[in-house]
Amino acid sequence: MKLAVPVLVAGLLSGCGYVGPPQPPTLDIPATIADFRAGEYGENIEIAFTMPSTTTEALPLENVRSLELRIRENGAQDKIVMLPVPIPGPATSEVPVRDWIGKSITLSVRVTGPKGKASIWSNPAALTVIPPLPPPSTPKPQNVDGGVQLAWTGTGPRYRIFRAEADGLPAPLTDTERSPYLDATTLFGTRYRYMVQTIAADNQWSLVSAEAEITPVDTFAPAIPEGLSAVPTPQSIELSWTRNTETDLRGYNILRSTDGAPFVTIATLVDVPAYSDSKIEPGKKYRYTVSAVDLTGNESAPSAITEATAQ
Repeated sequence: MKLAVPVLVAGLLSGCGYVGPPQPPTLDIPATIADFRAGEYGENIEIAFTMPSTTTEALPLENVRSLELRIRENGAQDKIVMLPVPIPGPATSEVPVRDWIGKSITLSVRVTGPKGKASIWSNPAALTVIPPLPPPSTPKPQNVDGGVQLAWTGTGPRYRIFRAEADGLPAPLTDTERSPYLDATTLFGTRYRYMVQTIAADNQWSLVSAEAEITPVDTFAPAIPEGLSAVPTPQSIELSWTRNTETDLRGYNILRSTDGAPFVTIATLVDVPAYSDSKIEPGKKYRYTVSAVDLTGNESAPSAITEATAQ
């Protein structure tokens, strides 16, 4: 019977898994926010950052008690603002700018986890607060030769132009210091929406203006052909002129006047800057002019007149 107890104990131990040493409880401290940004946007200070999803121990952050914004002014007591707690991922929030106008401040945020332990304060963002910038007026787009011209009024000193195509999302187009601005990257028949924003610095912006819409249409004639010359030969009068540079050029119309009579069209949509007029009579005086036509049918004014007498 003395062997029974050791045998029983050994049997019990052999039926159980090994239990390691006890582990300390997790701290559940949220990871530190490292991409904090702040800027003036209209009448608010807008902040942006990535809300953490893990703890400092690389474990999932199951719960968040609070999100704090610290606003620090030199020589003054820090102000703590409690912010709404967003879900993990990219986040934004805002506070009114009115209490900080004319002051240089530094902002940062931190997160408090489920056990009441807070993260380290985020990277700081410095801001010298100015009075809110008024938004520019609604831009006025105009269909002009070369693109869309935008005009607006505002207080400057700089402006950012946003453009959207059709029902797409607006995107920054360019920064400029003055109105008007020519958008030379448009296409005829495409609907565009434009908005303008006043900028004082890289982190100080007005609200964006109301949007204006335009669908540019090609109503612009090609340039008037230049350099027209007429050289008589025994069988014809040879015409030549300088080629137009428009990318949408379709061709040239050629007009002729015989012995002072009215001009009549003798050829249409000639696709090269040259023409041989063989329907002539010796001794008669012929006068010529040329116009250019684009793909949508816009026609230039006639060129300077040149003349030649048939041999």
